[in-house]
Amino acid sequence: MLLSACSSPPATPGPPWLDGAQILVMGEGVTNEDCRAAICQHNENTDLVQWKGAIYLVHRTAKSQVLGPNSALHVYRSTDAGAHFQDLAIIPAPTDRDLRDPHFYTVGTDLYLKALTRLPVTSERDSNVDTIAVAFKTSDGATWTSAGTLGPTGFSFWRIRALDGTFYSAAYQDGDQKVALFTSTDGLIWTRGADIYTISEDTPLETELTFLPGTKTLLALVRMDGTDAELLGDMGRLRTKVCLAQPPYSSFTCPSEISGERFDGPLTFFVKGRLFMVARKHLQPSLRKRTALFELSGDLENGALTVQEWGELPSAGDTSYAGGVPLDDHRVLLSWYASDLVRDENWAIALLGETDIWTATLDVDKLK
Repeated sequence: MLLSACSSPPATPGPPWLDGAQILVMGEGVTNEDCRAAICQHNENTDLVQWKGAIYLVHRTAKSQVLGPNSALHVYRSTDAGAHFQDLAIIPAPTDRDLRDPHFYTVGTDLYLKALTRLPVTSERDSNVDTIAVAFKTSDGATWTSAGTLGPTGFSFWRIRALDGTFYSAAYQDGDQKVALFTSTDGLIWTRGADIYTISEDTPLETELTFLPGTKTLLALVRMDGTDAELLGDMGRLRTKVCLAQPPYSSFTCPSEISGERFDGPLTFFVKGRLFMVARKHLQPSLRKRTALFELSGDLENGALTVQEWGELPSAGDTSYAGGVPLDDHRVLLSWYASDLVRDENWAIALLGETDIWTATLDVDKLK
């Protein structure tokens, strides 16, 4: 099945630097109840990768964002720079666990997927979910097999990065207590290394790693959800901790903090030497969310970051968790998810309802 735009255009036009915004996978109108075998109403947690001359996209599908075994990962392939995608594979959740947060990485000639399985419990701060990070692999993009578990139980791996033959991932501990660095030489057997951030009162979780060009400084941007009152992002502080490590990354310092922005589900990438971020932002004092494009500049090597928001992608309700791949030296194909733009429900309601998978092309040359 080939998928392209399959719904009406956004209610409002996208920004001038975003081309061809379209809904790739719809959640609205889906009546199927077996989310482990087919598309369901809540589609989220996207990622993209270039592999063997094609672009691959993955997303989670489920009844809602709530942890549950009726969930699966869907994998697609595009051979025309993201204009159309072919539905390739479904990876179902275990019968007793949730499956979410997929990210691609490559090992040799094979394509891998990291994901998280959790017990279907409802708790604050990912408590008592018994997280197990798992991997799946393929040699053709269509047939996926289990590659086992990654790291110890209780740690949620985020995006896997590679540098000089070593794989790196930040992982946050169940209960959102701390974030640590894990490394691997084969993408399967992981060793816990330095702590990145350990102040549990700040509720640290998803941490995006970025290697800075030239010096190989490792920049870690730590999402911090804060106090009980701040967890949902509708009130209180919005903060991201800026942490740094130098090779061989045996210790981290956290010299600064980005105040006023909490980057949920972060994705970073460089284009023409500029560092960009796609993440979820919070419209205080409402409980509404958006997916936005940011640029991080300043003295990156020393953690003195300046943040500029360039604008919002078409988004509303429950949204973000983006993927991105370069198309050329100035264009990046992006993926993300969002609830219905017209209804624009608050996040607490939207996480239970329909969400769609979006794609569009960011043209950095149009950022003015």
